Amino acid sequence: MVAVMEHRAESRVDFNVRFFVHVHESKAEPDMAGLSLECEAIDFSAHGMQFSTNSVLSNGALVNVSVGVGDPFSMYVLRAQVRWLRPKGDEYYMGVMLLAEDGTDLEQWVANFSTLVTDPA
Repeated sequence: MVAVMEHRAESRVDFNVRFFVHVHESKAEPDMAGLSLECEAIDFSAHGMQFSTNSVLSNGALVNVSVGVGDPFSMYVLRAQVRWLRPKGDEYYMGVMLLAEDGTDLEQWVANFSTLVTDPA
């Protein structure tokens, strides 16, 4: 059995929310480009997330993540790169690293992160 080392620079916050991932580019699965995949977030950090879906994307695939969270509700468009993949039953769990790209909301996501994932109750 191989031990998996966690290489996270930030702690993650458990936060279950459904969202869509739009495949921007996948060299290993070029036919996936342009497809939208429904996903469920497992956890977030300011610079990454883990989610589950029923489709496979290889390490290095680039995706656009559209996620709405917070109070007041806000939509964020983020670019991410798939860093790892683990099958689990009929689903696949993926870890992605958020990337600083023009035309995305990463700067606002990072600036607002602590308030986005807290329970207002």
